[in-house]
Amino acid sequence: MLESLVTFLSQKPLIEWCITIAKFAFLFIPVIFILFMITAERRGAAFIQDRQGPNRTGIPLFPFLNHIRLFGIVQNGADGLKLFTKELFEPRNAHSFWFKFAPAIPFMVVFLSPAVIPWFGPMAFNWGEQAVKISGSILDLDIGVLWLFAFGSLSVYGTVLGSWASNSKYSLLGGMRAGAMMISYEVAMGLSLLGMYILVGSFNLQNMVAWQEANGWGIFVQPVAFAVFLVSLIAETGRAPFDVAEGESELVSGFHTEFSGMRFAMFYMGEYAHIAINSALLATLFLGGYSVPFVGTDALKENSALVLAAVCGIFALGALAFLHLMHRYAKWYKNSEASDKAIRLKEWGLYKAVAWFAVPMLIAAGVASFFFAGSIAPNSFIAAVIAAAVQVLSLLFKMSIFCWLWIWFRWTFPRFRYDHVMHLGWIILLNVALVNLVVTAFVAKLLK
Repeated sequence: MLESLVTFLSQKPLIEWCITIAKFAFLFIPVIFILFMITAERRGAAFIQDRQGPNRTGIPLFPFLNHIRLFGIVQNGADGLKLFTKELFEPRNAHSFWFKFAPAIPFMVVFLSPAVIPWFGPMAFNWGEQAVKISGSILDLDIGVLWLFAFGSLSVYGTVLGSWASNSKYSLLGGMRAGAMMISYEVAMGLSLLGMYILVGSFNLQNMVAWQEANGWGIFVQPVAFAVFLVSLIAETGRAPFDVAEGESELVSGFHTEFSGMRFAMFYMGEYAHIAINSALLATLFLGGYSVPFVGTDALKENSALVLAAVCGIFALGALAFLHLMHRYAKWYKNSEASDKAIRLKEWGLYKAVAWFAVPMLIAAGVASFFFAGSIAPNSFIAAVIAAAVQVLSLLFKMSIFCWLWIWFRWTFPRFRYDHVMHLGWIILLNVALVNLVVTAFVAKLLK
């Protein structure tokens, strides 16, 4: 037994095992996006509603700078601490086991769904005398899309079980609505995806990204499918304008009416994490995934140092833009009559100092990468790592765009009525997806 294990482990070089194990860190990207999403939603909602947003909670760091807010991020920590220490209330006659277990289901699914998403292209490099090739996903499955659909559908079990176990009619109505919406919109979502399957010929997400890299992004090839898929995903996550499962004006708070403390936080965090996963899926299927526009995977490896220099230049420009905005806002705030003017100007001064330090460092790194361009071989480990890092950044940027769409939709459109939600799913989106599928199959057959 031990000898067979040693033989199996020795079939691959140590570097391949290290990278394979390191890829499991991608499972925590949706969890990290929770912090990004909460802050972005609060600041985005404040921007849309023309107000300040979270701007009071801070932490003391230095005697001369005693209030660090981090643009509202510290508020998330305060809310998390509040939820963690709140009383866990359980209604009388509730089904105790399922009431405690249900909030964990959506959050557990979060750690399984990202396993099949290709975060970067296949890494191919020479390590000594051995040629190494590593997939960009943790599990390179031929049924990657079906894997995501299957585990994404499991999250609604937490909603339904939690609503039923609460022993509340309002919660139960919310759970029934959530189950009905999942059944309604997954049909249209699956049919819209079949158009891409007809063109690509595979459910493997790596193959879908490679096909888009060679033929064009799915949003341009299948625009109708993209629209149906996007609306269906928003509906499945239960976000406004499809938040009829919560429906405060009708159902108090819907399926999580009776939950408090960390049990409520598990539902809350699971929703944001699923937005991150759905954004990654949308970016992979319709925005080319990890691919960089106008730059192929081979070009990234052949010009890895120049690409790194360009990335450093982009981040330096971003830091300069941040400095410009901070300077303009501080100049305006200095002339205002705000009560916290002195404290906030000191805090912004620290941020500007950090940005001023980052700009020359980024420029120096970009210049050094430019001069070392000829010393990095295209098939080397360094070139593969640089290309993979740039591709991960590309996918994260596309995910952030879709995450902002979720926020924008929530604070722009009013809540639909429940019968309107069902009508949109069964009468409109289903028929549009069917027509798109037939037209795609007909055109694909003609072009063959």
